[in-house]
Order: sequence, then structure tokens, then C-alpha cells
Amino acid sequence: MSVFESTSIDKNFDSVIEDLNKLKEITINNYIKLEESTELSKIQRLQPLRIESFSVRLAEKKDCWNYKPVLRVEWNGYDTDKYIKENGLAKGIRFEENYHYVYIYFDETNSESLDSLIEFVKMIAESEKNIHEENIEKAKVNRSTEKKVFDILKQIGINETYYGYKTSRSRDTSKMYYAFPSEIKKQIPTYYSDSKLEDLCKSIIDKVKNIWNDEVNKMKKQRLEKEKQEKEKESNKKLALLLAKYDLDLTDSWNELLDKIIEKNKYLRLAHYLEENRNDWTDGFSFAEAGLRNFSVENEVDQDIIDNIESHMYEDWDGDGRVFRDCKYNYSIIYGMAAEQDPQLYKDYEIVKEEVEHF
Repeated sequence: MSVFESTSIDKNFDSVIEDLNKLKEITINNYIKLEESTELSKIQRLQPLRIESFSVRLAEKKDCWNYKPVLRVEWNGYDTDKYIKENGLAKGIRFEENYHYVYIYFDETNSESLDSLIEFVKMIAESEKNIHEENIEKAKVNRSTEKKVFDILKQIGINETYYGYKTSRSRDTSKMYYAFPSEIKKQIPTYYSDSKLEDLCKSIIDKVKNIWNDEVNKMKKQRLEKEKQEKEKESNKKLALLLAKYDLDLTDSWNELLDKIIEKNKYLRLAHYLEENRNDWTDGFSFAEAGLRNFSVENEVDQDIIDNIESHMYEDWDGDGRVFRDCKYNYSIIYGMAAEQDPQLYKDYEIVKEEVEHF
């Protein structure tokens, strides 16, 4: 190195720089010669993927005075925040810049935000495709380098195993392994799956879907339970009012109320049993028979009704209760007669019948 006290500072620095450049050139040339002689390539360092740090979890977000559940996708690092902002990737979702996460609210009736979150994950994965492909190639190079390193060591006589005593009490020697192979391998990244990016993306999306489905199903269950409770409350209120109206005990049921109402009008009672027979004829025309049992004849129409219905019971019964839907005096016609005679009674009957069928 040509540095002298009598030489100016500028010249001394120029001399140092010149010497360093020479050293750099010599070193590079020697490395190239070594690489050419051994066919070894420099170890390639794999670049980490942003998506590797992504995680998914159920969290809460304060909304006015309440806390609502949210679905969060999180990561590490401000560089990812910056990348997402600069590329406008957080479309249709909420982005907490500098807090390293995006989130969406759950919605039982609309999955647009879920679709947007899934698309966000896919765009992150797509943006790292080049890095992923470079890592695949680097891993291939490293595998070749690792093999050549161990081939060279073997050629010059360095063994990976030796014979020695496992413990101080061992009487015979055993095949033992040196530690250096594993130490060398630790420094050469050789494993990188060709499907790593795709697998990471799929794993995150699957977690997103699972959390979304679990929470939405929970919301649906809670809603249905609430609706059921409200319906039961409304039903009990209607039952209490109608029980009082028809002078029944508050402990009586909808079925007992139905029996009381149909007994108040012979047409209503008959129509009710005819419709029952249309729905169930496993016991023949037993329901129709029960409906006619207390049907009093007060005029010619009443007699025509009995004659028409009995003709289908005793003369041309073919084992099909639908006949009471289609005959001349079918249950629809007779319901109409009941409604004309007592509109309010028929209205109450419809309410009670609906409740009985519901339960």
C-alpha cells in the first residue's frame, strides 16, 4: 500500500482506493477460478414471501357503543402496509394502515365483503409470483451446490462417519456420524416447494371461509332462535286472548281451543273434518263420518249436503280422501257457508288452525 506521511491526503486516499480495487479484482478472479474448477455456485438466499406472515383470526371492533365481531387478516411489517396502499389492493375491505391488518364485518345476507377479502389474498399471492418462481430456481441451484460440496469432500477423503464408542461404558465401537454435514446443510437452503405460494394462498382463504361460515351460521342460529321466541311470545298472547274469548281455562291448549270453536258452527265443523279426511284417509272416511255425526238438517241445502257426501262414502268410495276436495259440497264450499254465517268465528278458526298446524 503506497501511503506516506509526506504525501498529500488526497493522494494517499487515491492510493488506498486503487489498492482496494486491485484487491477486489483479485478476490473476484480467484472466486471465479474456484467456481470454474469445482463447478460450484454461490449459495442462493431465498427471499421470504409477504404472504408467509399472513394470519387469520376472529376479532372485535368497536362500533359506536358496541363491539362487533370482525374477520381480520394480519401480517408483519410496515413495508406490506405501504405496498398494499401504493397498489390499491384493499378494495371493498377495511384497511388499518400502520396496524398491519385488514378486516370485514360479518353479514348473513350479503357475502360481497367476503369475496373482496378473498380477492385481496389472491392479489397478494399474485404479486409475489415472480419471487416464488425465483425461489424455486434458487433452491434447485442450492441442491446442486450441496451435492457438489459433499462430492468434493468425499473425493478428498473427508468422511461423514467414523467408528467410536457411544458411551464411556461401551465395549464395542459403533458407526458414528460427524456433526459437520448437518451444519453445512443448515447454511444451504435447498427445500422450497413448487406449490408453496399456492398452498399458502389456499390455506389463508380456507381459514377465512371457515371463520366466516362459523360466524354467519352462529348469527343465523341466534336470529332464528330470537324469531322463534318472538313467535312463541306472540302465539301465547293470541292464545290467552282467544281462550278468554271462548271461556276456556288459560291452561288449555290450541287443540282444545280448536275443538271449542268448530263446535260453534255445524258447517265449520263439517268442513274441518272433510279437509282432515282429504289429508288422511288411512282409516277410510272416518273423519267425514265424524263430521256428519252431529250435523243437523235444518233445510233442503243441509239435506243435499248430507246426500252428496254420503254418496261418496257409501256408494262410490274408492279409498281416496281427495273426493271431499272435488265433490259438489266440498270442504271449500262449506267453509264459505260457515264464513258467511259467522265471519268472526271463521276468522278465529283460521288463526287457531294455523297455530295448530305450526306446532
